[in-house]
Amino acid sequence: MATRVEAGGIEACVSTINSAIEDLKTAASAIDRAMNEIGNSWEGDAYNNAMNTYDSDYKTLLTTTIPESVDSFKTYINNCKDKIIETDQQLAK
Repeated sequence: MATRVEAGGIEACVSTINSAIEDLKTAASAIDRAMNEIGNSWEGDAYNNAMNTYDSDYKTLLTTTIPESVDSFKTYINNCKDKIIETDQQLAK
């Protein structure tokens, strides 16, 4: 089976993925900051309930899980790109 590798196309796609990963991390951080600041505009039992739910169900997702997961994926996809291009170059010799 023949293999076709267009390094430029692969690099462009991975660059788009890397940018989207950074955007996702930035968005998660912005959401967390906004949730931490919402208390400046909201008080009472509903606020307390909302913050308790945020702290127990979502804060770790936004501050730890998402950044770690997307960083792991970024490492994986960049390693794949490098290996694909490296293997293609070796086979071209």
